[in-house]
Amino acid sequence: MTNLRKNKNTLILIMALSFVAVLIVQLLGAFVYSDAISNTIIRDTSIRIGFGALFVIIAYFMGYSLFNKKKKIGLLILVVILPGLVIALNNFPISAYFGGRTVLNEPVHIVWLYAVECLSIGFLEETIFRGIILIVLIERFAKTFSGRLKAIIISALCFGAIHLVNLFSGAQVAATLLQVGYSFLMGAMWAVIFLSTGNLLYVMLLHGAYNFFGQVLSRFGVVINRFDLVTTIVTIVFALLAAMIYCRVLVRIKQEDLERLYLTNIR
Repeated sequence: MTNLRKNKNTLILIMALSFVAVLIVQLLGAFVYSDAISNTIIRDTSIRIGFGALFVIIAYFMGYSLFNKKKKIGLLILVVILPGLVIALNNFPISAYFGGRTVLNEPVHIVWLYAVECLSIGFLEETIFRGIILIVLIERFAKTFSGRLKAIIISALCFGAIHLVNLFSGAQVAATLLQVGYSFLMGAMWAVIFLSTGNLLYVMLLHGAYNFFGQVLSRFGVVINRFDLVTTIVTIVFALLAAMIYCRVLVRIKQEDLERLYLTNIR
């Protein structure tokens, strides 16, 4: 079976799962939850899932392969995915939580709904920035290592820059610029993970986890002294270790693995 046939089967599965997901969240809004926060989350989640599915279709008709599989999945998870998961988990205010400096002001069901919303954000944004934009750049530049690096940087810059729109919703300039900066770094990391695994599902999940752990308490509660000394040191150490790991991963990516992303007739 060619990759093109596999992509078609994967596309059908993604469309079916997207339809079911939208139906479930709409039913939750119609029959289970009636509060304003829940309805807003459900509405935004449905919109993101719908547009994410649309961009998956666009990627398919562009000839891009977003959900490839690799045989050595155990080693792949340990070396490539686990560091990204650690970064996502570390985005939670662990020190503040165990130090009693956090308060959750909303009911538990809001937390679960927000987890689903974060997954929908990962689904939509990863499909656009890694599933389409990055592959377009890889197809153009990735014949050399410097071109591969250029593709990652440009796609990460696009991902970081899109967060400037928060300025129009009243966000502070300093906070927005900080968000642009760490979004660039996260976008670069997720790009390397995607190029190494060939499967966008991993970065969708990591993206959703990073957003959820980083924002759930600050959005629906209070976090006091989030970036204390311990958190700052641990975050810097994890960031440096992840940077070293993913630089090595990037060097070891083979050209034929990159070509599988846009040459769908390759087995």
